[in-house]
Amino acid sequence: MMRLLRKMQNNWVAKVLSFLGAVLMWFYVMKEQNPITDATYTVPVHVQNLSDKYVVEDIPKQVIVHLRGPRNTILALAQNSLRAYVDLGDISPGQQNVPIRFVSPSGLALVSMTPDNATISVDEYMVKEFPVEVQQLGKVADDIAVKKISTVPKVVSVSGPKRLVATVSHVLLKVNMVDRKSNFTSSGVITAVNAAGGVVDGVTITPRQGQAQLELEQIRFEKNLPVTVSTVGEVPAGYVVRSITVDPQQAIVSGKESAIGGLSEIRTVDIPLQNATETFAGDYELRQEDGMTVVPTRVHVTVDIRKKLLGDTNAKSH
Repeated sequence: MMRLLRKMQNNWVAKVLSFLGAVLMWFYVMKEQNPITDATYTVPVHVQNLSDKYVVEDIPKQVIVHLRGPRNTILALAQNSLRAYVDLGDISPGQQNVPIRFVSPSGLALVSMTPDNATISVDEYMVKEFPVEVQQLGKVADDIAVKKISTVPKVVSVSGPKRLVATVSHVLLKVNMVDRKSNFTSSGVITAVNAAGGVVDGVTITPRQGQAQLELEQIRFEKNLPVTVSTVGEVPAGYVVRSITVDPQQAIVSGKESAIGGLSEIRTVDIPLQNATETFAGDYELRQEDGMTVVPTRVHVTVDIRKKLLGDTNAKSH
């Protein structure tokens, strides 16, 4: 009986030793075949529990995560399954520090995460509407004027931190006016500016793209008109005006259509003929009404005066 017990005891010890040996062998094999290794990942940072009445700035877009674990687990890990986040369910306006959290995948240990916290700025969320204004860059020609401006959209919303939205004075759509002579459409980015004309960054404009339609009109017209010499009075008895010549014979008249549209000639100032007994010449101004320009401003007029001869039929009566 004692011999049987000793034999069983010896078998139990042998079995335990065999089991321990197997375990040690397993760990050895696993260490050699699937060793512990490290890996580094870039992980995006998500925001959780942010109230829609707040807007937050300065949250890191990503963190660097250092993980450790069996090589097979590391190799099987899908990087897009990793997730870091900040919980903003208990924030208030102002600057504050919040931890960045990370949940390690099963079988892996988090060695380090950089950064592991963030100093954020919290502000109230604000939305305000503004009419779109057109800022004209450059000038159209002097004979062109802007008749009408319209925009699409007519109104945009500006949203973001209250401290920034509150500084917005107006929104602008810039339009290049250089060399424009007819109606046109221009598209561009709408910009928020403050009262001093500076661009306000950090706000969202919806929609961001705009379109301006501009109607132009010609406000100055040009006409080539014949020059007519205007005289007053009569030459003395016994004298006649044989001819009147003018140089140049035409002038360029420009101005608003209302000022020059009905003109068929341009006249000199009145040239007196009283007491004129011989040919004379001189430079005389052309008449200009308000709203018009005449080129040249003066013309050379020659008035040919002769003694009246008996039977002179070529003389002009004045």
